[in-house]
This record gives sequence, structure tokens and C-alpha cells, in this order.
Amino acid sequence: MPEKTRVLPVDEAGLQEKTLASLAPYRDQDGRIYTIWATLAHHEDALRRFLVFSNHVLGKNTLPLKSRELMILRIAARAQAAYEWDQHVRIARRAGLSDETILDAATGAWDKLDALDQILLAATDSLIDRQGVDDELWDRLQAELGVEQVIDVLYTVGQYLTIATVINTLGVRTEGELALGLPRVEAAQKEAHA
Repeated sequence: MPEKTRVLPVDEAGLQEKTLASLAPYRDQDGRIYTIWATLAHHEDALRRFLVFSNHVLGKNTLPLKSRELMILRIAARAQAAYEWDQHVRIARRAGLSDETILDAATGAWDKLDALDQILLAATDSLIDRQGVDDELWDRLQAELGVEQVIDVLYTVGQYLTIATVINTLGVRTEGELALGLPRVEAAQKEAHA
């Protein structure tokens, strides 16, 4: 993450109406467009197209909500993407996940998680590290999930790696203090479940 923001969020007064309409569900409790989307609004056409995909991954995904959030939090911790971490800690808490479970998933302490979440987090790590999964992990995924759900695993990891890359490259800052400290994930932890 750069020391300073490289690309500032745009002022919404300069956005096209169709972009503002696309961003209507992406506002905080005070009515402000979330920083990540206001930053990506520098490229309005791409943002509107990306939001369609994002809406599927975040809102229409076939994976269980809690499991999806654990995957995203693992990605955010591994990438050290504070903005992504903060937003998804808040979502995970609203979904009923405890801070202990959030931190366990993020740091690789998966022993207390259920079998499905352990498989999904192993797949998340494999997709980050190798952009694929080996036959053994593939068999474990297929034993637990349908094809649509496996595709949603791929989409979820792909989207949130993309967002982590955007956050870390453009220097997107959190909108306030972190809801929960972002743990450092050491290489040994990253590889523990590979």
C-alpha cells in the first residue's frame, strides 16, 4: 500500500446520471458513495459493468453468506488490503460471525471452522497461490458443492483479488478506523493449508 492515496475518489457531482443510478445501493449510512466505488468512478463505463458482476458475487452468490465472507476476509488479510478487510469485517459481523472466527479464518487457524469452510479457505489459498486447485482439492470441492457453487468460489476469489489489487495500488483508504485490526499473515501461515 502506498504511503499516500494515488487516485482520489471523484466528486459525485461530476458523474453521469447512469453511473449515479448504478451506485445508488453503494452508499454508506450518511449517503456517501463508498470510497472504493468513488475511486473506480474515474472510469465510469468500466465501473458500471463491474458493478453488475460485483452484485452477483456479493448479492446473488450461491455460497453460504458466512462462508463467502470468510473467504473474502482471508483474501484481504493475505493481501493486506485494509479497506477490503474493514468493509467485510462489518459485513461478517452483521452475518453473525464472531471476531474470533473472523481472525481464525484470516490467519489460517481453521481447526475450529466447519469442514466446508476449511475446504473453501484451502481453495481460496490455492487460487491465490496457484490460480487453480489440484485434483485432491477439486474432489473435495465437488463432494461439497455443485458446479454453480464451485464457479462462485472462482468468481469470489477472482473479484476480491481484483479489488485488493485496486485498493493496494491506488491507495484506497478506509472511511474511518478499522472495525477490527488487520492481522499480518506470515508466509508460514499462508502455506499451512496449501
